[in-house]
Amino acid sequence: MGRDYEDLAEEIESLRSEKEGLLLEDANRIGLQKRLDELEAFLDEHQEPVSDYDEGLVRRLVERITVYDDCLAFEFKSGLETEVQM
Repeated sequence: MGRDYEDLAEEIESLRSEKEGLLLEDANRIGLQKRLDELEAFLDEHQEPVSDYDEGLVRRLVERITVYDDCLAFEFKSGLETEVQM
């Protein structure tokens, strides 16, 4: 009887951990979708092409820029990433 209880307790704990992981994953997915929706709405509002550097635009869209010897890597707040060869 004691072993069955231990097995069930371990399985319950494992399922709780799995549920917690799935809930966290779902929350991350919802957050990413929200950021993508905000980015899409922002871009829809600004249809004119950007011809000059805009500090506000960069701060709103770009999370991080990494400089390498041969390229720049842009990580956007939406989670998207791209590289530009130099």
